[in-house]
Amino acid sequence: MRRLLEAPLPLLFLTGMLLGSMLPMARVAGAAGWSPLAFAFWPALGSGLALAVAGLRRQPGGYDKARLLRYSLVGGIFSIAIPNSLTFLAMEQLGTTMVSLMFTLPPLFTYAFAWAIGAERYQPLRLAGILVGLSGAALLVFGRAGLEAGQHQIGWLALALCVPISLGIGNVYRRQRLPPGLEASLLAGWMLLGGALTMLPVLAASGPQFPAWPRWNVIMAQAGLTILGYLLYFRFQKMADAVYFSQLGYVIAAVGVLFGLLFFGEAMTAATAAAIALIVAGIAMVNRAPGEKT
Repeated sequence: MRRLLEAPLPLLFLTGMLLGSMLPMARVAGAAGWSPLAFAFWPALGSGLALAVAGLRRQPGGYDKARLLRYSLVGGIFSIAIPNSLTFLAMEQLGTTMVSLMFTLPPLFTYAFAWAIGAERYQPLRLAGILVGLSGAALLVFGRAGLEAGQHQIGWLALALCVPISLGIGNVYRRQRLPPGLEASLLAGWMLLGGALTMLPVLAASGPQFPAWPRWNVIMAQAGLTILGYLLYFRFQKMADAVYFSQLGYVIAAVGVLFGLLFFGEAMTAATAAAIALIVAGIAMVNRAPGEKT
């Protein structure tokens, strides 16, 4: 097992499956009466506190606390607060399958942002892959909207498209600003707490939720999955560059799509299948180009 946790590919799949559980769990939480914002906030807070306490106990002193705080707040906003909140809000309107497919796009945005700041070399094949993938994203948005008719669907799909954009920004930021020598549990805990902190004002404005005790079971279960997922998340991040790391989205998307099709009665349309084909082609072009990192 230890050898599995020291290789990037097994970590990619294990982390993606654990974090991908949030997509079907969000549907379960909605059926139990939790709002999307509450489900984004409480597991992040609970798992963040548990991981931060464990990390502080294991982490030797002498690290830059101001740098960790800054990293946690910025990383928490772009990697936790924005994508999780928008994912769970959009899922109520668009379903698990459609929103899950947005998680195939972070590698394209990650490469685009990394290239823009000079962290990746210009490579024509990768740039072409980004354009092909984005054409798939456009088809995903406008093809679905055309079928279901109306500005309402376009608005929600455009909002869902902000999820991979935010994740792409977060992937590049965290890779560039990762504080050295810190425990994975400390990094994960503080980033989750940073995300929860930035969600708190929005949650408070919408009315905090304190349902009856049995309904907290789904929150506790998701907090446990989040703890395991983010322990592996930061272990994986230390091994992979931003573009390779962003491929977590493929595994997360696969988990969400499978649950949507098998358990939630959702259907795959021709436009969605064509969009997936374009996205997969774009991803293949981005990953075939030699030299992922400068």
